[in-house]
Amino acid sequence: MAYERGYLHNRVTIKNKVANAGFGETTSYAVAGTMWANKGWKHGAKGIREGALDAYDKVLFRGDWNSVVKRDSLLVCDGKTYQVLSLDGDFQENKMEILAQEIV
Repeated sequence: MAYERGYLHNRVTIKNKVANAGFGETTSYAVAGTMWANKGWKHGAKGIREGALDAYDKVLFRGDWNSVVKRDSLLVCDGKTYQVLSLDGDFQENKMEILAQEIV
């Protein structure tokens, strides 16, 4: 079953790579859509135990399945930009989970 509507309370903008960037040009991204998602922190016990500095910049977005988000997408939420690290979804259950890391 899909996530409940009240659970998905963060608006996420999806940016995908522009395909026609030539050799030596900077990669550019264009807004491909938006989605409602739940944003939670993905700490990991080892990272928290060791006090790793990067333990707090990984987030887990959970939302309805869509075909717009790709493994090379950027996600913008609350003024912060995140790079997709892993993507898993189930079309039949209408769910997807995206592990992403904040980029500066």
